[in-house]
Amino acid sequence: MDGWTIRTSPHARRKGMRYCAAMRARLAILFLAILPPALLGCQTHSTTTVAQKLPANLPAAPPDSSNPKSNGEVFDQVWEIILKSHVGPTIASDQWSQRHDQYRERAREARSQHALRIVLSELLQSLDASHFAIIPQSATASTAPSGGWSGLTLQVFGDEVLVTHIAEESPAKRAGVHQGWRLLTAADHSMDEVVKSFGTPQTSLERLARDHALVACLSGRLGSSVDALFVDAEGTEHAVAIALSAPPGQLVTMGNLPPFAAESKWHWLSADEIGQLGGDPARTGRVGYLRFSVWLTPLAASIDEALRTFRAADAVVIDLRGNPGGLGLMATGVAGHFLPAPTSLGTMRGRDMKLEFRTNPRTVDPEGNLIGTFSGPLAILMDSHSGSTSEIFAAGLLDIKRAQPFGQTSAGAALPATTHNLKNGDVLLHAIGDFRTPSGGLVEGIGVRQVIGNPPTRADYTSSPDPELRDALRWIASERVPTNATPSPTP
Repeated sequence: MDGWTIRTSPHARRKGMRYCAAMRARLAILFLAILPPALLGCQTHSTTTVAQKLPANLPAAPPDSSNPKSNGEVFDQVWEIILKSHVGPTIASDQWSQRHDQYRERAREARSQHALRIVLSELLQSLDASHFAIIPQSATASTAPSGGWSGLTLQVFGDEVLVTHIAEESPAKRAGVHQGWRLLTAADHSMDEVVKSFGTPQTSLERLARDHALVACLSGRLGSSVDALFVDAEGTEHAVAIALSAPPGQLVTMGNLPPFAAESKWHWLSADEIGQLGGDPARTGRVGYLRFSVWLTPLAASIDEALRTFRAADAVVIDLRGNPGGLGLMATGVAGHFLPAPTSLGTMRGRDMKLEFRTNPRTVDPEGNLIGTFSGPLAILMDSHSGSTSEIFAAGLLDIKRAQPFGQTSAGAALPATTHNLKNGDVLLHAIGDFRTPSGGLVEGIGVRQVIGNPPTRADYTSSPDPELRDALRWIASERVPTNATPSPTP
């Protein structure tokens, strides 16, 4: 991280871990599952450990073979990998050697693989950065999603936990949950206590860890039900049972990481959709809308098809809310639909590598026809769960003034990472560099922020069906010369 470190309050770490530990573990695994064993854009936070407790639907772990000798070998393997690959200042000093002495004996004495993972996770947490985790062997061996899905997006405003988005046809939607409601309790956990346990986040990484803990309280075994209590803007409480289902999309497996669901959807915004958000179709023109859940190659064809179709658009909206990242270099291909010449989105640097994220102009369709690139307004929707490659894409395009982000500040977790198989069968995920925008700006620990107007407030989530998209359409209208164009029908 080129001479800087993200500090996390030990007090917040200790207290926050007490809440929803098992489900936070599931969420961390899912978050990390977007990373293949190569250079990636990825996201997690050092306070979110997968070692606390595995979800019940994972396959049984192999017999525990923990002993001092093998534990010590695994610890030494992790310690040496970080020593040789990490670029943070803690590695350049004597602190890493001190941590070897501090944690190794505890690792040797661990009486189970579970206990060993906790010690190793604490070692990684001491680095105070994203992209470090121990993924248990039983999680990587699973052939099914690692838990149930509610379809809710939760974000914190002050000390209140609000529902800021509900996926269509999701368990939460079917249960009658409404956007803008405040979540009071979930699975017998008080959201007020969870928020207080983390304190006031000093960095976006601390905020990310807190938000993951909150969302995890609404997670569980596939097919199970979570009891939740909400209150609406008028003060009426709503007790709801949410039956968790499998997340939408195709199941993707990659390398030595757990499987996860990947989904891409796109359409033309209709006049009714634009009107419901307070927009004027005559001013916005034809707006193409694309949303995808992760940056992975199985979705590349659908993304490219959408963006080729949107060459006929007056404006494009790419929805990256909830998208935690994936293959970092995939951002250069997608950005190539919007830039006619190779352009840098930023640079990743490690000890022995420098990788510039240079766009690849997409000026020709699969049939060889010249289609050029899209030059109209480009809006990117973000939230606090948008991370890694999503941030590289948005931060890079914002830095060169080619796009505008709308929504809450993103996760602030944008480091290149790789994975290693450990001697006990677990997988080590670890960062190997940092990322900076073309102008030298940092994303790690800071995030991508909306710069035009203010992000939506609680009142906005109650009054508007989609305040981020509403704000994007307002900006699009301001960028365009008014016309009488009407949206095209859905393809």
